[in-house]
Amino acid sequence: MVPLAHRTNPLASHMHHRYLFPALAVLILNTATQAIEPSDLKPGLITAYQGTGGTVTRLEPTVALLLKAGESPHPKLSGVSTAKWSGYVNITRPGKYTFSANLHNGALKINLGGKEVFTGTADATGVVEVKGAEVQLDGGVQAFEATFTSTGTPAQVELFWVGPGFVREPLPHQFLGHVAKDRPAAFLADFEQEQGRFKFEELGCIKCHKPAADDKMAKGLAERSVPNLSEIAKRVYPGWIDAWLADPAKVRPNTTMPKMFTDDERGKAERYAVTQYLMSFTNTPLVPPKAAINPPNDVKQSFERGKALYTVAGCAACHQEAKAAAKNVEDDREPLKTEEQVFGPVTKYALGAVGSKTRSEPLSAYLQNPLKTNPHGRMPHMNLTGPEATDVARFLCRITDDAIEAEAPVAPKTKPTELLANLADIDLDKPATDLDKLPVAKQWVAVGARLFQAKGCVNCHSMDAANKPGKPQAFASLEKVKAAGATGCIAAKPDAAKVPVYTLNATDKAELAAFAKAGLTGAGSAAPAYSARVAIKRFNCLNCHSRDGEGGIPVALANEAKLFEKVENVDDVRPPLLTGVGHKTRTPWLKSVLLTGGRARPWMGLRMPQYGEQNVGFLPEALAALEGTGTDDTVRKVEIGTKQIALGRQIVGKAGLGCISCHDIGGVANTGTRGPDLATIKDRVRYEWYERWMHQPLRMAPGTRMPQAFVEGKSTLSTVLNGDPKGQAEAMWTYLSLGMGLPLPEGMEPPKGLIIAVKDRPEVLRTFMTEAGSKAIAVGYPGGVNIAFSADQCRLAYSWAGNFIDASPVWANRGGAPAKLLGPKFWSAASGHPWGLTTNPRTPPDYAGRATNPAYGLPLPLEPARIFDGPMAVQFDGYSLDKEGRPTFRYRLTENPKEGTLTVAETPIPMKPSVATGFTRKFAIETPAGLTPWLLAGQTSKEPRIVSATGEKVAGLDLKADEPTITTAATRVVLPQDGDKAVVLESLDAPAGSVWRFTPKAGGGYTVLLRLPAPKEAWKGAFDVVLWSIPKDDDALLKDLSAK
Repeated sequence: MVPLAHRTNPLASHMHHRYLFPALAVLILNTATQAIEPSDLKPGLITAYQGTGGTVTRLEPTVALLLKAGESPHPKLSGVSTAKWSGYVNITRPGKYTFSANLHNGALKINLGGKEVFTGTADATGVVEVKGAEVQLDGGVQAFEATFTSTGTPAQVELFWVGPGFVREPLPHQFLGHVAKDRPAAFLADFEQEQGRFKFEELGCIKCHKPAADDKMAKGLAERSVPNLSEIAKRVYPGWIDAWLADPAKVRPNTTMPKMFTDDERGKAERYAVTQYLMSFTNTPLVPPKAAINPPNDVKQSFERGKALYTVAGCAACHQEAKAAAKNVEDDREPLKTEEQVFGPVTKYALGAVGSKTRSEPLSAYLQNPLKTNPHGRMPHMNLTGPEATDVARFLCRITDDAIEAEAPVAPKTKPTELLANLADIDLDKPATDLDKLPVAKQWVAVGARLFQAKGCVNCHSMDAANKPGKPQAFASLEKVKAAGATGCIAAKPDAAKVPVYTLNATDKAELAAFAKAGLTGAGSAAPAYSARVAIKRFNCLNCHSRDGEGGIPVALANEAKLFEKVENVDDVRPPLLTGVGHKTRTPWLKSVLLTGGRARPWMGLRMPQYGEQNVGFLPEALAALEGTGTDDTVRKVEIGTKQIALGRQIVGKAGLGCISCHDIGGVANTGTRGPDLATIKDRVRYEWYERWMHQPLRMAPGTRMPQAFVEGKSTLSTVLNGDPKGQAEAMWTYLSLGMGLPLPEGMEPPKGLIIAVKDRPEVLRTFMTEAGSKAIAVGYPGGVNIAFSADQCRLAYSWAGNFIDASPVWANRGGAPAKLLGPKFWSAASGHPWGLTTNPRTPPDYAGRATNPAYGLPLPLEPARIFDGPMAVQFDGYSLDKEGRPTFRYRLTENPKEGTLTVAETPIPMKPSVATGFTRKFAIETPAGLTPWLLAGQTSKEPRIVSATGEKVAGLDLKADEPTITTAATRVVLPQDGDKAVVLESLDAPAGSVWRFTPKAGGGYTVLLRLPAPKEAWKGAFDVVLWSIPKDDDALLKDLSAK
């Protein structure tokens, strides 16, 4: 739950503030501001937005503005005619600086120390990058002013600078600030209104005080939903409901729920009636579990797991008692800690005695889908599994409050019908006189329903239609509230018998009154950037993340989390910075993170909460707008080429910049402190951010372990591309853009476990393997190509790149689980045995029918238990090793004994990964006369295409034909795969007359069959099928492949 108010005014001038500035001392003070020291500056620039409807003044961390047509910096304004950012900039290194800006629909001027250092204009036709002249700046704190005069919307201001020791970057917040005495009266008034608006929205005032139909400002207010009470009787003890209704803030101090009942006998009776009404929703109300003096070991272990999860997953970041900050020397050194100003202080929410409210079972169910009960998202989905939710629930339910009884209180002496007197005029299903005819217990339920409606509970709480007592109650309209001032709910001493009593102090009430009086007038414009800024506060993002110097997980909590985190992860338990997140992340990735649980570091215990699309679905675009930049929906296109890929692979590897020392690559974990998988970088971050990150990681994320690869315009790796940073950055991006199927860099070491390592000769292991069965044969070849062969089905099942296998699941504990692959798959065969013989050369084998036929080695279902005692169509004859240790698999196919047997010897020969990864399947076969041999060679969910041996497109394949075929001579088949990858097939030395045959798949796509000619006599021969997997389906890569 979000708090009603912050108990101190963060703008009070007597408060002490600290703010981060680089440690270099001021060298030369500008004469106009020599009285200003860096320590005098408070975060943010005083910013005034002027538009139709007036002026709004607030703090902004830096200079940024992005408006689409019809949008505004603030809901009160219609567009913006002028935006002015005023304050100071701390120049820590004297020297030459250059300002530049992306502008749209207006003119920007920047004055620094009283001198103009930038001016630029752009019309309405589009965004223009304007570069200013190089200027010499003295060190020290200098007056700063930026003014944007807009000619309409859409409009944009995205300000950059470049100077001594750093590359072009958005103007950072840490060098900007203002002096408290410079805050104008308009700023303080607008601040009071903003605080009031936030509380007005969080308290749900609009639920009772309905606005007029044409009130544009009211339509833009966030309408907070509150818990759905349909299943409350199954989730909560009746005694807790009574205690909660008596005084919600006493049970949970941070609640937005007001006190609705008086403390006298009437109030006690009313609480009892409402409790009975809520408990009537079920015939089986929740009862406490039997107390166990000595819980079983499994429960004790669950407690401990829950305690660890509560800390590591991030629950403790929000649910802590708010205590006075103790003196902490480490906190004083914390580079991101500062007095909150722009976004406001973070808030912790006490959970109270959860064990007096509910049992672990319903709490576990709630934790697995909190948005069902609380769609407002203040309690987000934490991606807990069922067992995890149970562990956390048991940990939380261990705390009880002796003052709260689980059972419902005894019925009061007051008659239920006596409570109907003096109720507001409401629609009743039955006259009050009819209630006398009901049993007393039902009278209490009926009266409770009417009280629930009369007191306005139904205005906020949703429930199933069957339980809803009636329509929302009408209270004073919003127009009357505007005129009433500090009365009613926000009176100095509200009448508890007439109005809800909120936990509000004098400042809270003054802010609410100020908003009601002046904050509800204006245009009611869409203001996404404003909404994003409020959402960061509303959903407590800064309890975990740091943005613009505010927030972040406290040192004490981080240290506690390290005690429970895995050893390899303890160096970094904090989430990424939100500073510059709009410039950093690609829009689709941010949507994934916020809405579908996307994770860059999925091994970390800390979880990214899911707040629900209805609450934060707008944020990916709005956060970018908050930083003055647009969305980024497309991956940066790069020219794919073998040379670039090879260079990028070299730079990333152990002999290059050593990125693999910390980062995972292509799903393969490094052996040290783990960083995000670099094979996903193109999906996660923008290229401009990535390039800047390589130059100055510590400047962008103080405290990061990421080393600076490019120093003073030169790469630390001077042996590649002459140490050119731009060229190296391009090469790495090109290589990493291949995605999860990329050829792994040199030096990737196997992880810990029962690892079967491949050295100079192949490793051959018979083991259990997923999709290859219990009689699988795993082969790891030197060079990082591995295959799995199913001896049951006599087929090559799949291949993967990188390290070989971890046999721990097979051998550890009770064993019997499949071995774990230590690299990503790059090819998977179609299901079933691949060979077939037919009498009709136009009709291929029924491969679909074989998919469940145990005669072809397929396992029978476990239930009901049975065995296959029919003749086997496939027979595995074992394998032999050549002098280099490479296996040849020998097997037979006998579908019809009268027609003969197909005998196969298959030898996979790996090809060393470069741009593509693959292997050659060398076949030696003996086939009977008169039958057509078929090989199921590949499949695709899309349309295949044909290229020549040199990578040029080849015409002639008509997929709409009755029998789509094309010769195998000098042709290659390109099979597009998921993830923009491709498999390429080529047949070498196949007998004359061999063709590729394409057959449609059920559900879309095609299978590719190699059809050999039917021999007139029994035939013995050999041929190859070459298979490449390219990580990107790109014509340039195909041509490079051909050049090899």
